[in-house]
Amino acid sequence: MPVAVLLRILFRLLGGLLFWRFATARRSTGAGRPARPAGRPPTPQLRIDMRERVRRFREGVSIAWRLLALTVMVAAGATLIAAGVGPAVLGPRWLGIVLLVLAIAALGLGLLESLALRRALRVRSRRRHDADLTRQVYP
Repeated sequence: MPVAVLLRILFRLLGGLLFWRFATARRSTGAGRPARPAGRPPTPQLRIDMRERVRRFREGVSIAWRLLALTVMVAAGATLIAAGVGPAVLGPRWLGIVLLVLAIAALGLGLLESLALRRALRVRSRRRHDADLTRQVYP
């Protein structure tokens, strides 16, 4: 019984959201163009060529790759620290020392990746800001 009530509430919410979406959609004024309020200038049409799309895609993939590498390096560093403390204190000290040195190396590489990620995000932010400043509003 409670599942049926929950489903009924969920469907009513979804129906209300769909109705709200269709009720607030912009109306068309022929030829597929949306209505424009009187007195406002036409909005500029942004044209993005394929080179720009490919550059943006590559930039996004590069940032995602750096973020993934940073996550892996930090996780590896934390795991190696946890694995190296026990043997360094209790067991074969050489194994603990090797694991802790590997942990320091992983965290160092993680630091380098974080710096590269920060630089890539800063470059993307500056490029977008420059594009906003140089974009012509009305051609």
